[in-house]
Amino acid sequence: MPNWIINFLARNTPSCKEVIQLISNSMEQPLSLQKRISLQFHFLICKWCSRYQKQLRFIRNILGRNPEKVGENAPGALSQETKERIKQALRPPK
Repeated sequence: MPNWIINFLARNTPSCKEVIQLISNSMEQPLSLQKRISLQFHFLICKWCSRYQKQLRFIRNILGRNPEKVGENAPGALSQETKERIKQALRPPK
């Protein structure tokens, strides 16, 4: 992509901070056409924001498939035996 296009997009698209907020908003409600287009232009010059959106969508899809299992593997769900083994493994050698 030519530098002048990259510079034009960088000046005329939202900042990464604004894009993150737009991505979060898009998870709750549809964005206007103008905002969706500005996101797509931003993604052309910023792989990090594009990657962030893909990661959020992945997490949302995984959690949406099995909502009853959310939190099942949280630290509170570990057995006492497992907790003790972890403590032993983290203790400094004597």
